[in-house]
Amino acid sequence: MGNIFKVFFTISVFFLLSGCDSFNSEKRQIEMCKIQLDESYKKSKLNNFEQDKFADLLANRFPIYEEMFMNASIETSINKDLLAAISFQESQWDPRAKSNMGVRGMMMVTLETAAMVGVEKRLNPEQNINGGARYLAILKDKNIFGKTTADQLSITLASYNLGPTNIINIAKTINKEPTEITWFDLENKLKNITGEDVNLIDVNGYSRGQQAIDYVYRVKNYYELMAAHSCTNPHSCTNPKDQLTFF
Repeated sequence: MGNIFKVFFTISVFFLLSGCDSFNSEKRQIEMCKIQLDESYKKSKLNNFEQDKFADLLANRFPIYEEMFMNASIETSINKDLLAAISFQESQWDPRAKSNMGVRGMMMVTLETAAMVGVEKRLNPEQNINGGARYLAILKDKNIFGKTTADQLSITLASYNLGPTNIINIAKTINKEPTEITWFDLENKLKNITGEDVNLIDVNGYSRGQQAIDYVYRVKNYYELMAAHSCTNPHSCTNPKDQLTFF
């Protein structure tokens, strides 16, 4: 009986210590993530107003749609925080957002894209998020440009904003093999692209090429904040080492 008690006691102590190690490890992880969150805001190129607006809507609007982004991520294998960052840049998570160019909803989906990805009601947030995620997955799979994974991601985001046909035509003017083209190669070309070059409209001297460049960088900035916030959530699967690399 004494031996049985000793074995039981030893096993109990082992699991207790293991649990403490697990708790301490999780606590260290959260503390590290909080430091990263502070650093992400300090390093962000977003101005104070933009940062405050993002933080406010992240706390008060995003939770309504978070599960929808998660489900879209599971379906398409596109990072949830990236989808949320794109949606924030597109609509600030406003399901009724619209533009004078005819795009609508959380991910600002066009009628043509909606038909392609099975979206019947663009103002339905769940349909719109799923549709935008599916479209991004299609662009990602069909993209042939980019030297690194980071280049490929940035070029795919530019395609989401400017249209894949336009990005393909611009990339073809770069004197490199498709797999040797970097994001910076494309960025340099985009700097000289006007709306007239891509059958779109420049607004108040803001060229469509520069808009696409700014779009990629802003999505990157919002993604980094999203990922840093997710890291501080003990139920999130986003750790610092798991974050996407853009450039």
